[in-house]
Amino acid sequence: MTIVELGAPDVRERLDELAQLLLDAHADGMGLGLAGPLTHEAARDAWLETAARLDPRDHVLLAALEDDALVGSVQVVRARASNGRHRGEVVRLAVRADARGRGLGRALMEHAVERARELGFTLLWLTTHVDTTADRFYERLGWTRMGVMPGYAVLPDGTTAANAYFYREL
Repeated sequence: MTIVELGAPDVRERLDELAQLLLDAHADGMGLGLAGPLTHEAARDAWLETAARLDPRDHVLLAALEDDALVGSVQVVRARASNGRHRGEVVRLAVRADARGRGLGRALMEHAVERARELGFTLLWLTTHVDTTADRFYERLGWTRMGVMPGYAVLPDGTTAANAYFYREL
């Protein structure tokens, strides 16, 4: 497995693989910021929107590759506030359903933290649905849970979910 940083041309080249990540996540109840039902076309559009925002200083997309197949991704996004440029949000960590349980999520998160350090970040944060495997995953990685917001997100099945907020000082 290799972790690489993707630029906009790479996203366009791997659009179907990236879309499949989002579709797999939705099938497992993870919203990743997208309302359901999620179609292949809507997943592709979400990645094209991401591609337009990529910037190696402020918004990076990391991908896990196995035998040149894209099997996971995560993004690190610098805060836009002028007094918050030292912090970033980790968004849309996803691993393809048939590749889960092999440490790819952990590897992506480790690379995200390292890339954030390279960008000069001193603080990262993220949010995820409460009482899920993702919630427990971040705790195992040593992220600090700072609270829960009820009714924060609408899940792919249309129900609302509380989200846990985590941070990590770098």
